[in-house]
Amino acid sequence: MTVVTRFPRGAGRTARVAVCALAVGGGLALLTESPLHGRAEQATQHPPPETFHWILPAQYREVKVVDLHPGDCYVIRQADGVVYFGEPLPDVLELQRELGEPLAHRVDSLDEHPECRLTGCVDIARLTDAITTRLVDSGEPRARRLARHLPSPLDGMRGGAYSDVGSAERPRYRRASEQRMVYRHLQTAARDNCYEAKVPRTLTVHIRDSGQPRDRTGVYSGYLYVEHHHPEPLGVVAENSREFGAPPRLRTRSGTS
Repeated sequence: MTVVTRFPRGAGRTARVAVCALAVGGGLALLTESPLHGRAEQATQHPPPETFHWILPAQYREVKVVDLHPGDCYVIRQADGVVYFGEPLPDVLELQRELGEPLAHRVDSLDEHPECRLTGCVDIARLTDAITTRLVDSGEPRARRLARHLPSPLDGMRGGAYSDVGSAERPRYRRASEQRMVYRHLQTAARDNCYEAKVPRTLTVHIRDSGQPRDRTGVYSGYLYVEHHHPEPLGVVAENSREFGAPPRLRTRSGTS
């Protein structure tokens, strides 16, 4: 059963983060988070809300984003990128190897996203732009899927990203209550709502695909908003592991950059 937490309107807290988005077409763009209205003051002091930036190259099974506590509210507020499910183009495969590992890091400024000026993040933006341009120019249109794609039987029920907070088989989308497609996250965020974690779990993001990920090309990325409802320290960026022999150009960072 999907658990959605309603934020009462009229509260004054606003989380606004200007970040560089890895979108179809690439380049740097600004992301502004709309206000999420907080609860009334409670006896327990909660840590401030946080935003995490995640990047999932298509040849990987998952990106581990953040560890959640019971009661934490979370929602993906933006997702971008394109993944190609057709025969890989040779030059795209070469660019794909350069993307490196999945990455998740916390955005530590309300006014800018300084991590995107680091060499690694700039490299990913450049590579994403080059891969997307090549797929759009030469790839089969029916094989392209955006991050917010809603799968259907016509496309083999694949494409689009989904979050998972502890299902039995995370790499396979099975409509479990712990799994939610990105397009549902975006609908929830548009209503100023978020989902509530029930037990301690690491939140991961996956690409919906019943086959092997080795031949996928492209990248999905996005921003996860977390409101902490516990007195513990701030969220911890989850540890990622490397798969399929991609070079470790970017490593997951713990905490802020």
